[in-house]
Amino acid sequence: MRITQHITYNTYINDLMRKQESIYDLHRQLSTGKRVNTPSDDPVKTDDILSTKSLISDMGQYERNIDDGLSYLSIVEQSLDSAKDVITTLQEHAVTQASGTNDAQTRANTAVVVNNLFKQLVSLSNTAYDNKYVFAGYKVETEAFDSTGAFQGDSSKRGIRTGANTTVEIGVNGGEVFSGSSGGVDIFQIIADFETALNANDTTGIASAIDTLDEAFNQISNAVSDIGGKVSRLTQTKDSITHSMLELKTTVSGLEDADLTSVISDLKLSQIALEAAMQSAGKVFSVNIFDYV
Repeated sequence: MRITQHITYNTYINDLMRKQESIYDLHRQLSTGKRVNTPSDDPVKTDDILSTKSLISDMGQYERNIDDGLSYLSIVEQSLDSAKDVITTLQEHAVTQASGTNDAQTRANTAVVVNNLFKQLVSLSNTAYDNKYVFAGYKVETEAFDSTGAFQGDSSKRGIRTGANTTVEIGVNGGEVFSGSSGGVDIFQIIADFETALNANDTTGIASAIDTLDEAFNQISNAVSDIGGKVSRLTQTKDSITHSMLELKTTVSGLEDADLTSVISDLKLSQIALEAAMQSAGKVFSVNIFDYV
């Protein structure tokens, strides 16, 4: 086959375009720091990169779920700690008013204090997080308890997803904690009975409140202990997720990151090769466009 000037010209043009494309690609790697910027750069590695990044994204969501769960549990724990303080104060009043040295008027005055503590406990039982009532089960838009201490929520407990096939229950149900719906005591009823005994100057009823308030205190304390276990589990899970995400990010970095030292070196060599090719073309063609490139 005869090598015409047209063929020679096209050969030079194609060679220059390939060299320019290589330089462009190296410039892109230098600016992004990535060796794989588009699927065409490396189809096999692109598939691995995308699947690994998808895992990282999922884990990031699990991590956010856990952070939200920990914040939720912190609010619940604070509320229950305050509820324990209320019960402790009531216990102190019960012990004091059970004494025979107190009279009906003193007990009636204490009944007013107890009523206020009852209202305080109702307020704590209606604690909200992110505008949702934390003790109401799934009926988060409704106050968990009404002013009389009657439970208005449901028996559900909130859960969060911490893995592809893992859900952790973090909800603390008000019906169980405050009303004893799962076999405990009705704390609001205990306080109401205590107030009634005080107003009636009923020393037997007041003395009985000492024991029932102990049960109420233990019921709330058990709920707080349960929260501690949930916080520990979530914290451990988060640590594991964080470690796994770090490993996956390292894997992605190894797949897509460019060796900038090599890129700079290759870029210099490619620029030299392009300049040499243009000079060569200029010598081959006495009249050509290369002098104007």
